[in-house]
Amino acid sequence: MKFRKATAVVFVLSVVPIFLAAQTSPEQFLGHAVGADGKLADYGQIQAYFQKLDQESGRVKVFTIGQTTFKKPMIMAVITSEKNMNKLDAYRQITKRLRDARDLSPEEARKLAKDGKVLVLITCSIHATEIGGSQESMELAYRLATGKTPFRADHVLEDVIVLLVPTVNPDGLQMVADWYRKYLGTKYEGGPMPWLYHPYAGHDNNRDHVAINLSESRAVARTIYHDWIPQIHDDKHQMGTKGARAFFPPFHEPLDPNMHPLAARGVDLLGATVLYDLQKQGFRGVVHGGLMDFQDWWKGTTDCTARIHNTVALFSEMASANIATPIYLDPTEIERPFTLKSRTMPDPWPGGWWRLRDIVDYELAISLSLIEAAGRHKEDFLYNFYVMNKDAIEEGTKGGPYAFVIPQDQSDYPTALRMLEIMKLGGIEINRAEEAFAAGGTTYPAGTFVVLMSQPYRSYAKSLLEQRKYPDMSQYPGGTPSTLGDNAAWSLPLQMGVTTFRIENPFPAKLAKLNEVPVPSAVLLPSSPYLVLSSAVNASYAVVLSLLRENVEIYRSRDVIQEKAIQTPAGSFLIKNSPQVQKSIPALLEKWHLAVSGLDDITAVPKAPVRNPRIGLYQSWRGSMDEGWTRYFFDDFGIPFSTLHNEDFAVSKLKNGSLKERFDVLIFADENPDVIKTGASGFGVRSQEAYPPEYQGGIGDEGVKALKAFVEKGGILVTLNNACRLALREFAIPARDVLDGVSAADFMVPKSLLRIQVDNKTPLGYGMPAEAAAIFARSHAFETRLPATGDWESRVVASYPEEKILLAGAIVGEGRIARKSAVLDVRYLKGRLILIGFHCQHRAQTHGTYKFLLNALLYPAAD
Repeated sequence: MKFRKATAVVFVLSVVPIFLAAQTSPEQFLGHAVGADGKLADYGQIQAYFQKLDQESGRVKVFTIGQTTFKKPMIMAVITSEKNMNKLDAYRQITKRLRDARDLSPEEARKLAKDGKVLVLITCSIHATEIGGSQESMELAYRLATGKTPFRADHVLEDVIVLLVPTVNPDGLQMVADWYRKYLGTKYEGGPMPWLYHPYAGHDNNRDHVAINLSESRAVARTIYHDWIPQIHDDKHQMGTKGARAFFPPFHEPLDPNMHPLAARGVDLLGATVLYDLQKQGFRGVVHGGLMDFQDWWKGTTDCTARIHNTVALFSEMASANIATPIYLDPTEIERPFTLKSRTMPDPWPGGWWRLRDIVDYELAISLSLIEAAGRHKEDFLYNFYVMNKDAIEEGTKGGPYAFVIPQDQSDYPTALRMLEIMKLGGIEINRAEEAFAAGGTTYPAGTFVVLMSQPYRSYAKSLLEQRKYPDMSQYPGGTPSTLGDNAAWSLPLQMGVTTFRIENPFPAKLAKLNEVPVPSAVLLPSSPYLVLSSAVNASYAVVLSLLRENVEIYRSRDVIQEKAIQTPAGSFLIKNSPQVQKSIPALLEKWHLAVSGLDDITAVPKAPVRNPRIGLYQSWRGSMDEGWTRYFFDDFGIPFSTLHNEDFAVSKLKNGSLKERFDVLIFADENPDVIKTGASGFGVRSQEAYPPEYQGGIGDEGVKALKAFVEKGGILVTLNNACRLALREFAIPARDVLDGVSAADFMVPKSLLRIQVDNKTPLGYGMPAEAAAIFARSHAFETRLPATGDWESRVVASYPEEKILLAGAIVGEGRIARKSAVLDVRYLKGRLILIGFHCQHRAQTHGTYKFLLNALLYPAAD
C-alpha cells in the first residue's frame, strides 16, 4: 500500500536515531517481520522477547503484574529513560500524592507536576483474536528502546514512563496462535475457534470491570488504581472488516455525567492529536465520533472505567484481517457510510488488500503519537490529574450525594462483604462507623459501612452505587431511543442484592477508614443435633453442596423457621450435626464468612430432603459467553459439574440410553436455540462452514429426544434466557413468550435492571426477597395457559409488576411485560423444566438472582 511505504520513509528520515547498545529486533528474534502474512508471535515468544529487551536495554524493565486464569504470568514492560528507571518508586509516589489531593495546595501540585513523569499505560489484545496490538507491542518496545521513532526518544522518555502490557489475555492469545497455526494452509485458515478465547469470559473479558472477577481484570485494576496510577491509558482493539480502517476518539454521545470535564477534554485533545498525526502520515479510512457508536456511557470496559478514575483513557479500533491472513476488499464491499467524506472521516479508504502488517502500522503510529503528545503536555496531564481528584474530594463535601450507607444488617452479609471487596479493588475509600450516627432521618449502629463521596474516585463510587436512568437519545419526541453496545445500567447494589442507602446531605459521624474489608471472626459451632443455614445467603449453598459430596444428611425447610433466636426464610438448610459435619464444616464456615445456628429438634419443621446433584452443563461449539460465566460461577462456588457437548446427547454415547443415568440437573446457558439444536447461525454466530466438521452441528433431534426422556424420568432441565425458547419450542410447554416477534419500536430494553416480584415460598424462589432486580437483555416474558392434561403443572416463581418495572437503564413499551412471568417452574411427568427468562448469573455480577439457579440445583426431593 502506497501510504504504508510512505510512512516507513517518515520513520526513517524524520529522526536522528539515538543508538544504544545493540539490541535484538523483533524480526531477528522471531525470524520474520512483525505482522508478516501467515505469521504470528504467540505469548511464549512475546514474553521471551520482552525478557530479552530487559536484558539488553536499560530503557526496558519487565514486571509481572498478576497471573492468568491458566496461571501464566502477566507481564508489563516499563519503558523510559535509564535515569527515570532508577527512580521509578519516587515517580509512582508523586502520582499517588497527586491523586490523594487532600491538603495539597495548587502550588505544591505544580511543583510535583514539574518534578514528576507522566505515566502512559498501553494495554493490548484483551480480545485475543484482535491480535494486532500484541504483535505491535514488540516493535513499539524495540523502537522506543533504540530511538527509532519519529521523535527524539531520549527527550520524550525523560518525561514519559510507558507501561506496556503486550496482552491482557495471554491464555487467549496462545489459544488463537495455536489454532491459527494448526489450520494454516487449509480452508479453515484464519477462521474462528469453536470455544471462548478467554477460558471463562470470551469477548466479555472486557466487560468485567464492574465486578472485577477475572484474574486478568484484577491485575489490570491493581495496575491502574493502586500500583502505578497512570494518567493516560490506551486500550487496543479491532473491529469488523468492511467499515473504517481505524477508529480513535473523540467518542459518540452520550457523555457520562459523572465524568470530570477535564477527562473528557483530555480524551478529545489526545484524540485530535493522534488523528492529525495519522492524516499527516497518510493513513486513510480513519474515523471518530458519529459514524461509530463508541460511547463512554456504561462502565465495565477497561478504558470506560478508567475515565471515571480521572485517567484520560482512550481506545483504538482497527479493521481486522483474518488473524494473520490478508483479505481483499473490493470498493463495492465497503459499507457505504465509510466510502463518503465526512467530518468524522475526511479521507475514506479506497479498498484493496488489508493485512495484519497494516494493523501493526496503524497501531504503531497511534502509540508513538500518543507517547509524544503525553511528553509534550507532561505537566498539564499531571497537574490536571491533581485538579480532577481535588475537585472530586471537594464536590463530595457538598452533598447530592454526600455518602452511601451500607448497613451490616443484610439478608446476605457475605455477599455485601464481597461487594465491598470489589469496591476496594477499584480504589474506592470505605469507612466504618465507630459509633451510632444519624443520617437521612435514620439512625445507624456502630459497624455500619459508609462510602463518603468526598474522595478522589468519587465518580467511580457514584457510578457503581447509584441507580441511573439512560438518557433519552431519541431522534424525535416519542421515537425509539438509540441502542447501546452493552449495559445501560450496572448498579452493584441492585445486581448483588445488597441494601444500600443514598444520603444526600452532610451528617456528623465518627468514621474510621478501612485498609481492608473486615472478615467476621470464626464462628463457634453449636453442639445442637441440627445446624441451620439460611437460604437467603448464597454462601449457604456452597457449603451445603460441599457437605452433600460427603453424604451428609440435609433437609430444606418448606416454610419460615422461627424458634427462639432463630428466624430463617423458607428453604433454609437443616444439617444433621454428625461427626463428619463437625470435622468438615468449620473450615467451610470460615472460608465463606458464614454464620450458623443450632436446632435441637426438627420433627415439627415441614421439610424435604436434598441430595447431592449430578450436574451437566451444555457447551456448544460456538463459544457461548453465558456458558463460560456459568462455569466461572460454578468454579467460584466450588460446584462440581460435567461439561456436555453435542456428541454426549447421542444415544450411542448414553449409558443405558438415558441422560438420567448420569445426571439429575442439566443446564443450557443463554444461547440461540437453533445453535443448540442444529449449530445453525444465530446472533453473533458464524456459519457452520467456518468450522472444521467435528465442530459443526448441534444436539439434533436425537438430543432433543434424549432431553425429553431425561425430564420424563425425573430430571430437571434448566434453561437460561434465550435457551428458554428451546424448552418452549421442543417441549410444547403450556406457555408462550409474549415478546416473540415484537419489533424494537414496540419494545426495547438496552441491557437494564428491571423489577421482579418473587414467590419465595416456592422451592425455586427460596431465600429470595419479595422484590429483586433482574438484568434484562434480549430476555423473555412468559404468559402461561392452563395445561391440556395432568402431565403438566406450571408455577410462576417470578413476574414483572404492573407498573414501575424499570429500576435502572431504559425501557420502551413497558406495558408489554407488565404482569408477565420472568421465571417458570414447570412439572412434566416425573421431572421439571425450569425457565429463567433473564440473565440470573450475568457475568458473575448478579449475586442477587443467583439463587434461582442455585435452587434449581438443590431442588428438594419429593417426600
